[in-house]
Amino acid sequence: MSRFDFSHPPFDSLTPAEREALEARADIVYHPDGAQVCGPGQPIDALYVVLKGVVCELAGDEAVARYLSSDSFDARAVAAGQTLHRFVAEEEALLLALPRDALLALTEKNPQFGAYFYASASQKLSLLAQRAGGRELQTLLAATVRDAGCRQPVFVDAAASIRDAARAMRAQRSKSVLVRDGERLGIFTTTDFRDIIIDGVDSGEPVGRHCSYTLLTIDIDDFLFNALLLMTQRNLRRLVVTEDGQAAGILAQVDVLSYFSNHSHLIAQRLERAQNLEQLADAARQITRLVGILSGHGVRPLQLGRLVQALNARLFARAWQMIAPPALLENSCLLAMGSEGRGEQLLKTDQDNALLLRDGFAPDGLAACCDAFSAALAGFGYPPCPGRVMVNNPRWRLSGAQMRQRIDGWIHDSDGETMMELAIFCDAEAVCGDAGLLDDCRSYLRDGLQDDAAFFSRFARAIGQFDTPLGPFSRLRTREHDGRELLDLKKGGIFPLVHGLRALALEHGVREASSQQRARRLAEAGQLDPALADDILEALAFLLQLKLDHGLRRLAEGREPDNQIEPAKLSTLERDLLKDALAVVKRFKSQLQHRYRLGSF
Repeated sequence: MSRFDFSHPPFDSLTPAEREALEARADIVYHPDGAQVCGPGQPIDALYVVLKGVVCELAGDEAVARYLSSDSFDARAVAAGQTLHRFVAEEEALLLALPRDALLALTEKNPQFGAYFYASASQKLSLLAQRAGGRELQTLLAATVRDAGCRQPVFVDAAASIRDAARAMRAQRSKSVLVRDGERLGIFTTTDFRDIIIDGVDSGEPVGRHCSYTLLTIDIDDFLFNALLLMTQRNLRRLVVTEDGQAAGILAQVDVLSYFSNHSHLIAQRLERAQNLEQLADAARQITRLVGILSGHGVRPLQLGRLVQALNARLFARAWQMIAPPALLENSCLLAMGSEGRGEQLLKTDQDNALLLRDGFAPDGLAACCDAFSAALAGFGYPPCPGRVMVNNPRWRLSGAQMRQRIDGWIHDSDGETMMELAIFCDAEAVCGDAGLLDDCRSYLRDGLQDDAAFFSRFARAIGQFDTPLGPFSRLRTREHDGRELLDLKKGGIFPLVHGLRALALEHGVREASSQQRARRLAEAGQLDPALADDILEALAFLLQLKLDHGLRRLAEGREPDNQIEPAKLSTLERDLLKDALAVVKRFKSQLQHRYRLGSF
């Protein structure tokens, strides 16, 4: 039986033969309480894995880390050849010593294993994410449309009769046919056939008159996840699959659902078919379960957030359509803001929404509709916002003229609360209604910020609101609460990354709301170093993953999710990567400090 559990990173990336060879070279060493394992400046000849006991890492007389069972140390020293710190057995310790020369030989043969010792922060964070979720041979993200398979298309000419099209569908046992009309390609489905029967259309008429020529397509080598996302966003049952620009098949809803076990499209359909708020609530409860399933299969937080955003947008829109009268729907725009607007809300957190009204439109019963909507979202599991950034607050339901007046106040007022209101609005996305109302307000904001360096400095100042919980010698800074050492992921890591990107995006006219899109657009525009952009996104994804894992555990325990993790409960690699992620936060904050002349954090 193996003396060591190879399921922990980075050893889980070794092949069976590599594991066997490494274990054959390993040795077990014992250190009594208080004994030094290795000291600063000394050559290091092994990577140590704790089998039993506790080892403390000291920088001078200050403890910077503790290593428990299955933790390993000191990977940086193995790469460098000597350690910077002192490692002491805090209690009797039994250690597995893995020879340095054997490890270095493996790093040359196995790049994924070698990344643990040599890779940049973004590379290590990315590699950890790639191995998540059971390390299946093919994760959900890796699957393509080709992997799932598509149905052979059935073609008919536009001049063919509706009856002939129906016969072709019956003969091929298909629920759709593709209709050729010269260079155009359309689709005729069983739903179309049902509608023309109800309307009394003669079945001898050309099918080309009754098909849809607005096709949504996906390439056969595109990711199946993107097909799932498109179906969810557009409430579609099928997509036309293309290969080399030509129609190659039909990807049906059932094909996707047979490959994915998460049923996200079914959730979208339940939302669309719901007849009342109670039925919407039933569907909403499935979203959290879906998040757990997809996260367990290795779907990364920033991509998972896009799918959750699409489902939440459908949920909010359907609820608003059930509550608001037609005139209000036509003359308003419902906004999702904050993390929901950015597509980075994975679990149900505070409501952040607003309502824009067309100028001159002042309907009776507006307050009652907004109160009902906020109450409905609370019933779906979205708690009220402590700052009352919700449509049931008159401050967040405004006409276009009132919002433009509010924007003027944001631009000319340096108050911290005012700046955070603007930050929330910057993340707004239209959920239901006339999106042009939001576009007009965005344009007004952009026009009012022409080269206002003082304003952008005030806006960016919030990144220094919270200290980064990373001290000297890469020590994690925690706070004691009820006997636990806690670290706030949102304040210490997520917020400064998100707000820093938001500030740069606002300055340079980047309209996208998601942090991922903002980073990419800024890098493309030469306003953010591409390598730093990669590091920021990988660090953000890792911090969001830690937050999600923590939140799912708390939900399983019957508690509400929060941002307070216990670093001591993380694996050695997770703690190292948390330090790497927070180092990226400090580096980004430092650059923003210089760029906006913010002074000392």
